[in-house]
Amino acid sequence: MKIKQQNMNKTLSFLVLLLATATFAQQKHVEGKLSPIEEDGLYKIQIPHGVRSYSKQDMSDFRIWDSNASQVPYFINNDDKESRVSNFSEFEIISKSNILDTLSTYIFSNPKEEIQKAVLSIANYQGSKSFNLQGSNDQKEWFGIVNNKQLHNLNSATNTSIYKVINFPLCSYQFLKIVFNDQKSLPINLLSIGTATTEITKSAMEEIPVQSSLISNVLNSKTTGIHIEFEHPEIINELHFNITSPELFNRRARVYVLNEREVKHKLETFQHDITSFVIHSEKDNHFSIPSFFGKELYIEIENQDNPKLSITSLKFFQTIWYAVANLKQNENYTVSAGNKKLNVPEYDISYFRNKISERLPKSSIISVKYIEDKVKEKAIVSLWQKPWFMWLCIGFTAVIIAYFSTNLIKDLKKQ
Repeated sequence: MKIKQQNMNKTLSFLVLLLATATFAQQKHVEGKLSPIEEDGLYKIQIPHGVRSYSKQDMSDFRIWDSNASQVPYFINNDDKESRVSNFSEFEIISKSNILDTLSTYIFSNPKEEIQKAVLSIANYQGSKSFNLQGSNDQKEWFGIVNNKQLHNLNSATNTSIYKVINFPLCSYQFLKIVFNDQKSLPINLLSIGTATTEITKSAMEEIPVQSSLISNVLNSKTTGIHIEFEHPEIINELHFNITSPELFNRRARVYVLNEREVKHKLETFQHDITSFVIHSEKDNHFSIPSFFGKELYIEIENQDNPKLSITSLKFFQTIWYAVANLKQNENYTVSAGNKKLNVPEYDISYFRNKISERLPKSSIISVKYIEDKVKEKAIVSLWQKPWFMWLCIGFTAVIIAYFSTNLIKDLKKQ
């Protein structure tokens, strides 16, 4: 009888364990503090890559807290761009006119046979501006080219004016007219209009440290493989090659990651391409990477029959994002991110983003730390976790319990 009871207990224990099995995962979130605030006002808070590693990619789970654990309103600025223009060549401005509180008009001549962009030199201005662009060959009959387009970020942090490049459909009009809408904003001071042989529009970037890198040359496939690993999952927007030899080279390359997929009930690893490009000895070899977020990536360079490239450095960069918030002097602020259940917050300050100057004092996030929360999560569904198998186990359990119960009752009656 004792043996039967022991067998029954073991069976029940096994089945209870089988049915009650659940997995626990470590969900990470990140916390930090803001550097001391010296005076009241609006601040640009640079969000470091270490915070973005454990945030949603749109930063909707990012929060700022004051010392009373109350949320501090903010908005995310992910368009902090720097523009540099070289070899600026000025167009002739034929006329300027202004109707108070209505519109400002600039007519300039087009010295080219065809044109599809122009560079505006604008005195620093806080806010945005909408404009229309029209074309004519006689300055009497005007035709539309661009309607109600917006200019943003119209101030420079280092100069009293800023260059803005406007693109429009290819046209051949001898004269072009820009009309700015002044009905709801003050007029801007358009200093000059022209073209530039080189214009660079570049977002501010933060270099991402690499934990480990491995370069290997595969003779059979005539390729060079590079395996990169970061300490934390990272958003990568750009990579820079520094190659010292050979003197002349032109190689195709691709960036990919390793993913898993289920094929015929088995998991297999496959290469998923992120982007491809050509590494060339006459270029800077700086390349944009679209939509990468991960801890590992791979680069493959096609050497063909050429000698391998001597890569002295390979750097990775992330576009800097800022949070803009109204902060108070001597207040202690903390930030947090990583709660995937949070959605984009609705703050009034976001409605004024186009009226807030880009030239704001900066604050930084310091003392960043990662915290692991043990959360119950759904396990990978194996065979024994399928619903039909679970019901089969329940039925089997009922039969076993009935069997042992019947035998136990019989043994008790005999005693």
